[in-house]
Amino acid sequence: MTPNREAQVLFLDCGNSRCKYQMGERRGYWLDIDAALADIDHWQPMQVVIATVSAFGARLREALSASARCKISVIAVRNGWHGIQLAYPDPARYGVDRWLTLIAVRHWQQNVVVVDAGTALTIDAIDASGQHRGGYIVPGLALMRRALVSDTFALPAVAASQSKAPGHDTADAIANGAVLALSAAVSAACIEYALSPCRLVWTGGDAPVLAGQVEVVGEQMPDLVIDGMKQLYKDAAYMESLG
Repeated sequence: MTPNREAQVLFLDCGNSRCKYQMGERRGYWLDIDAALADIDHWQPMQVVIATVSAFGARLREALSASARCKISVIAVRNGWHGIQLAYPDPARYGVDRWLTLIAVRHWQQNVVVVDAGTALTIDAIDASGQHRGGYIVPGLALMRRALVSDTFALPAVAASQSKAPGHDTADAIANGAVLALSAAVSAACIEYALSPCRLVWTGGDAPVLAGQVEVVGEQMPDLVIDGMKQLYKDAAYMESLG
């Protein structure tokens, strides 16, 4: 596959909060379908490769299919692909976004813990042989703050925080408590996986906030889901399996 051909492919990572895109040098995100469709009409990609875990992504896929703008390929989990053996008894119930992050790091052939800090915070690990060691799913920073404020009487509005220091008022106590809880969850997960040596990788919108709060040194790869999509796109046998 030539680089020019891949540059005509639009890769979409549609999560719960936004839909990230990459097409050649273009990269960014959409928050509404009208903006997405307008850009796609303008760019005229040869193909759209989409991974979605959200209603937004499903609606966008339907709109693209109905208009027959271009070829559409929807990424699906395929256990065993690229040597990754999932721990889930039913791989179809494993999130496609989580699977793509494992695809993205598999070629390292190392023990890796992947943290995706988005609407939910997910933690997954694979060992050097490609065996998935299971995962964790907890509310993300904004969701944790919002749930506490909305479900508890007379709590104040809470802004985002980049600190886990003890709060000196209720709003700071909630905001910093969320950072403390999630950073502690990642540290504890690394201990539970007991993989040594182990590489820690962060992705997702809240990765810049949380990564520096964890004692285990990690690296940030903001486009990890799309990186996994690109690897699969280069795998002709996988793309053919999508039909």
